[in-house]
Amino acid sequence: MTEHRAIIAAVGLLVLWGCASAPPKHARAQEPPPFRSATAMLLPYAASDGSLSRVQLRDGLKRDFDKADVNHSGCLDANEVRAINQQRWRDDASTASPLIDFKNSGCLDFDEYSATALSLFDMLDANGTGKLTAQQLKPKPAAGQKDQPSDDSQGHHRHGGSEGAD
Repeated sequence: MTEHRAIIAAVGLLVLWGCASAPPKHARAQEPPPFRSATAMLLPYAASDGSLSRVQLRDGLKRDFDKADVNHSGCLDANEVRAINQQRWRDDASTASPLIDFKNSGCLDFDEYSATALSLFDMLDANGTGKLTAQQLKPKPAAGQKDQPSDDSQGHHRHGGSEGAD
């Protein structure tokens, strides 16, 4: 019985010691991640006034697709898709939209490549004009979130990398 009391006392002391120790030095109040709008994927294709037409977007996506299609097959193979997805992850981390072979054809055609961006454009173009304003493309962050500057000012694209789409 004495052994049980000694074990219970030792466990109790360990618990108290653990509770009394200082918090880990790495524990800090975490800031929320900076606001990064889903529309950031459309910004590289916008005109200098900040607007974007569906035609501009499609043309810009086509240029980027053609640049990413290094073997000029009209279809992105697994290595080409992997390179784009890795770049998107480096650029956008958790807001990245990966390319996926939805048709399960073994390669990614332009329709699959452009689907996410064109769907987002169509969703934002609620009045069906075929053109988005600068205000529609740059929504404000929610209260308490810091705005993250977009990469479009540097001419950097997440879709394979063509420069300028005015």
